[in-house]
Amino acid sequence: MKIAFLFSGQGAQYPGMMKELYESEVAARDVFFKADLTLGRSISNLCFNGTQEGLNLTHNTQPCVLAADIAAGMVLKSHGIEPEAVAGFSLGEYAALVYSNVFSSNEAFKMIQIRADAMQNAVAPGNGAMAALIGVPEEKSEELCKTATNGYVIPANFNSPVQTVISGSVDGVEEVIAIAQAENITCIRLAVSAPFHCALMEPAARKLEELFKTIEFNTPHIPVYMNYHGEKIECQTGIADLLVKQAMSPVRWVKTLENMRDDGFDTFVECGPGKTLSGFVRNTLKDVTICRVNDKDSLNKTLAILGV
Repeated sequence: MKIAFLFSGQGAQYPGMMKELYESEVAARDVFFKADLTLGRSISNLCFNGTQEGLNLTHNTQPCVLAADIAAGMVLKSHGIEPEAVAGFSLGEYAALVYSNVFSSNEAFKMIQIRADAMQNAVAPGNGAMAALIGVPEEKSEELCKTATNGYVIPANFNSPVQTVISGSVDGVEEVIAIAQAENITCIRLAVSAPFHCALMEPAARKLEELFKTIEFNTPHIPVYMNYHGEKIECQTGIADLLVKQAMSPVRWVKTLENMRDDGFDTFVECGPGKTLSGFVRNTLKDVTICRVNDKDSLNKTLAILGV
């Protein structure tokens, strides 16, 4: 059994997330205490008692999901479960880097709040959009985006062989949706506040670039598979640059999972709210074990599967 932890991204949030683990696990309480103290506001209250509307605000979403991700990983660690590598989806990459000791959770909370606000402010409200294309391969999503002539749009998240998310200007995304629907391709408009992981996020990426000049990045103690290229990194050189690029480039999740499988990983544990990443693994890899941790029941099931 070769275990990897996968940390959830934006969109997985829901009211009450991680409350059970907070109440039952010291490791989870420690993480939320650090989040609240570092950011000077109650991230824990937002997670446990907030509304879906409030959690969906990018200003809140990113620090809340980051806290949930790190808490899940640290709870597993407190029970003796440790991975041989980690990866995180979009903002989840910061949780993966915390887990691998590239930087501290306190530094990550500060960074993610700046990232969240910079990404939200990069594009005026109503000027960007995202949508999921269902049941089409990666090449088809790229082809559809290239046909758009009324705006800017690119594939932004290569989630699985049967799901790709596109991102860009409203005109560009709407045009691709219309073209896809004419070909009987299922499209789902995403309820997001900004067009993430495309060139429209360059202002946010440049702000992060300046921020990272003030952060000391450590050598990861286990490999981290990075969103930008889906490959593992084992030293700190270039991590800052990859995080800058990640903000305005596609998340290559399929490639990430395939590279992990090729490196022998056969057991994947989703850490954080929801079960989105578990679904992506299921639709991408065959003959692997998939677990998740987001509440007491899922923790107990995962510990049983992993033999603890």
